Amino acid sequence: MSAPDTNGSPDGAPGVVKTEWLWFGVALAIAHVLFLALVVGLLQIDVVLALVVAVTLSVVAGIAITAFVLWWT
Repeated sequence: MSAPDTNGSPDGAPGVVKTEWLWFGVALAIAHVLFLALVVGLLQIDVVLALVVAVTLSVVAGIAITAFVLWWT
């Protein structure tokens, strides 16, 4: 015997599953893999260029993610 799944609803009504954050996480994971591939590729060409690109894109992406999460959701 198991309890019904209410997803934390106080009145016992079935909860609504929101998948927006799941897809946001999947998109971030894909972007991270592409970013890593870019940096590894640039390391084969020039270490300084790879470092500049990695730092610049990391800062810009961090600010963009923060702005998206705080202001546009």
